Amino acid sequence: MVAITGICRSTRLACCALITAGALTACSPPVDSPDPNVVPNGVWRGEIEQFGRALPFTFTVDGSGNSLQVSYRNGDEQVAVERVSYDPTTQALELWFPSYSSGLIATVDGTRMSGETFLNRRNQIHRLPFTAQHGLEYRFFEQAADDYVDLSGRWEVLIDMPKFELKQNGVASFQQRGPYITGTVNTEVGDYRFLTGEVRGRDLYLSSFDGNGTQLWLASLGQDGILRGSFDTVTYQRAEWKAKPNPDAELNDPMSLTWIKQPQNRLAFTFPDLDGNPVSLADEQFRGKVVLVVVAGSWCPTCHDEASFMAPYYKNNKDRGLEVVYLMFEYSDRFEEVEDQVRAFRSRYDIEHEMLFAGDASRTTRNDILPMLNGIIAFPTTIFVDRKGEVRRIHTAFPGPATGEPHEEYKRELRAFVDALLAETA
Repeated sequence: MVAITGICRSTRLACCALITAGALTACSPPVDSPDPNVVPNGVWRGEIEQFGRALPFTFTVDGSGNSLQVSYRNGDEQVAVERVSYDPTTQALELWFPSYSSGLIATVDGTRMSGETFLNRRNQIHRLPFTAQHGLEYRFFEQAADDYVDLSGRWEVLIDMPKFELKQNGVASFQQRGPYITGTVNTEVGDYRFLTGEVRGRDLYLSSFDGNGTQLWLASLGQDGILRGSFDTVTYQRAEWKAKPNPDAELNDPMSLTWIKQPQNRLAFTFPDLDGNPVSLADEQFRGKVVLVVVAGSWCPTCHDEASFMAPYYKNNKDRGLEVVYLMFEYSDRFEEVEDQVRAFRSRYDIEHEMLFAGDASRTTRNDILPMLNGIIAFPTTIFVDRKGEVRRIHTAFPGPATGEPHEEYKRELRAFVDALLAETA
């Protein structure tokens, strides 16, 4: 057992007083006298202990000293860690995402490391044990299966979350090459981002870890052609899911889920910006402009996906008469408690458009704050306001890059619709 003491972060995470070391059962490649001054470069295989199960993932390490970089790998996605540091004296590696207020601290011992992840959620910071070994690229199994069913295609999904008394419909899209499988599950409130794993016999194994979200999807294909299994995540705890193949499976139209209740079809609000100055949609800076009002939160993974698109899109179109306003609903109604995270979110995506603090993200609070809407069921939700100040469209959720063609289609539709709005006169 090793201990790291006195490590605190400005991201408002709890101090880490003790990190428990563990060991993976697989053997590491032989290394002659690893240099304690550097973290071995290349691929690492990690495991996070979650609800008594091992959640595997891989990440890469490159460089040393001030140029040290780490990226988490999930299918085609590589997520660069926002802040990386390594202390050769204590051999402590710290990987932080200030834009999520989440991170990982580990002690590096040659070709192994062990420590804890710190994942920020509404009610607490979840601390999960973590171990990793250098030089292993496989996800779940060291040897690929010789016998496996083909699960590629489109599936109609039902997720049952008993802790929240919630059932969620979704559409899964899987791509399989041999026993290796990738894909995602899309729902009316967003997608579950990049999942990757393996098929062995009739069993499916999928996982994802991107520095903030932990997902472990397990299932078996029954003789009736239905997948049934478990879905573990820090956010939703323990859940169950099932899926049946359906090439025609579709979700409800995302433009039919949220609407303005008022007959005048207008949106009104006044919220403080990140410096405390009140900003209203009626202000001069928005008059005669096309305005995209995005209901968002720095805690929301698909809001991060949306911001990576919206930030450069705004820069390229602001001179045409486009404005974008983020209404940030966070884990607290006190801005001082979330300010660091919100500002880190802004910095991560180099956001230049307005960002306003709207309050707490709870369902009751957000519906009270924007009573002219029938309800906000997903983050992000994008409200399209024309040059006359009328709401022309409301799109619920954002299909992230893991969804593939739906992601590209939505971006094409958004660009075309905003071009049409910009072509109109006030």
